[in-house]
Amino acid sequence: MFVLGAVFGSFACCQAWRWRYRIQGKKPLGKRSVCMSCKYTLKWYDNVPVISWIMLRGKCRKCGKKIGYAEILSELGLGTAFAMIGHVYVVPTIYYWTVLATKPMSLAILVATIVLLLIMLVVLTILSVYDAKWGELPVLLLVLVVSLGAVILGLKIWTTILDDGDVLQLLISAVSGVAILAGVCWAIYKASNERLMGGGDWILALAIALAIGDWWLSLWAMFLANLLGDIIMMPSLIQKGNHVLHFGPFLMIGFVLAIWLGSALPSLFNL
Repeated sequence: MFVLGAVFGSFACCQAWRWRYRIQGKKPLGKRSVCMSCKYTLKWYDNVPVISWIMLRGKCRKCGKKIGYAEILSELGLGTAFAMIGHVYVVPTIYYWTVLATKPMSLAILVATIVLLLIMLVVLTILSVYDAKWGELPVLLLVLVVSLGAVILGLKIWTTILDDGDVLQLLISAVSGVAILAGVCWAIYKASNERLMGGGDWILALAIALAIGDWWLSLWAMFLANLLGDIIMMPSLIQKGNHVLHFGPFLMIGFVLAIWLGSALPSLFNL
């Protein structure tokens, strides 16, 4: 799962650049990955996730210019996210396969949920790279990620119906999660006139809240995103006198951590 995530992390970072060129109306970069400085077309051995960046020490093989950290961070980040999702969903699915196979519809919904969640993580990575580099969140990608979140929530509702669960309780929890995560981001966006949070951040938070479908985990996602944002970015923001925080990457991290720690968070709260 880590290797698969690292591959898609490399793909996501590349797509962020391609999306930027498309929006700016520049000449397309072509089908193959290239160095942004000298336009050298990367060979396959220059494009192995994580390994190539380390072997090249973060520089272009031809011109020696620095590649940057977005590539290695997106590969390591999405690789870790895939591994964490694999731990939460894929491993139990394989372990209980014989039991789940007796309920083919539930199994199909579970597999579909896992696949859509991984696709959503890829889109979130594209958005995170784009937000971190240029401080923007493309509208079309936001619509896509919200749609994915809504479909994942729909699959959870379907599973609850098949298991004779409490659908009303699930809906109340999901709506409360949207209010907590997206509502708070929207309030900060409006109150600060985009100085503390951009207009796309609350839409991104909406997508994440829909995919989580739980008020408790949405609360933790919001807390973890803010905590990590403060710890990682605030020193540099204070030093540079800049109060703009690109919140997209931290929302994604909070999302993955909330899902991964979902079963443990209530016990941590009780402590």
